[in-house]
Amino acid sequence: MPRTITRHLARLAGLVFAMVLVAGVAPAHTVAATAFTLDVYFGSGYEHQVDDRTCTAASTAMMLNFIAGRDLGLSQMTILKYEQPRDALNDKKQRGSDPLGWSKALTYFAPRTGQAFTYSWEAYTSESAALKRAATQIAVTRKPVGLAIWNGQHAAVMTGFVASRDPRLGAFTLMYVWISDPYGSSHKRYTAAGSPLDPYLELDATPAYDKAWYKKYVIVVPQGTYTPPAPAPTPGPTPVPTMPVGMVVPVR
Repeated sequence: MPRTITRHLARLAGLVFAMVLVAGVAPAHTVAATAFTLDVYFGSGYEHQVDDRTCTAASTAMMLNFIAGRDLGLSQMTILKYEQPRDALNDKKQRGSDPLGWSKALTYFAPRTGQAFTYSWEAYTSESAALKRAATQIAVTRKPVGLAIWNGQHAAVMTGFVASRDPRLGAFTLMYVWISDPYGSSHKRYTAAGSPLDPYLELDATPAYDKAWYKKYVIVVPQGTYTPPAPAPTPGPTPVPTMPVGMVVPVR
């Protein structure tokens, strides 16, 4: 082979090698290199609703599974029977339950996970505010959040998210959320702006709750606050040895 061609191929091979090396160490995506990701989902914890009445009950069961880290084998009908007398819907007309009954069921059945905790419904005027609150509480408590979707006719579970930083540390941008739908996908990622959370438009509860929920973004949230770890103690100056009073120092 002519020497000039050999030199050219050697330079080309060196360039290709350098490109492969750079590609191997560069981050696949800028967001992936800097984002905070948290998701409590695992496959055997997912629950599909047993009929068209049990979306909140199935969501309750899977949320408790995700908290416990295993399938607890909870009965959706048992959960629904607990929810209905304690929610804000008309008992003569209702088929399922609502955010009030859902939150009470999560709190009541919490000991099945080996823990005691409280869930409460919260209503927000924007999707962004509701989802950021959901992400913050997932980060603080390591527990999933319930979402009222289909304008209040269905329930789903937010199991995790991707954000620009850990929400416990201050302001952040929410980029993606993971949703488990008891009537749909077991685990699907959405952009924060494209999540299924939408305004609650049902008017089948008592007047006070209709007013509280109507046209709001309603979520069912684990309660809790973040306590930053105590800073490490600052080491003090090294003590200077002192001579005991009355000590005789021999002179040499």
